[in-house]
Amino acid sequence: MKGCILSLALLTAACRQQEPPAPTAQETEQLDDADSMLNDLAKEEGPEANAPGPFNRSD
Repeated sequence: MKGCILSLALLTAACRQQEPPAPTAQETEQLDDADSMLNDLAKEEGPEANAPGPFNRSD
């Protein structure tokens, strides 16, 4: 019985949610800048970005 309780306690402790630390202010700023750059890049590419490439052609 003690073994069951000990196993259950260890299993419960091992299953608790572990989250990474929140980003620092500097990391948040870098992430925001990167997100902005990616959004700008996506706007610049336009409809050609969705065009089929040379490997997707159906002849």
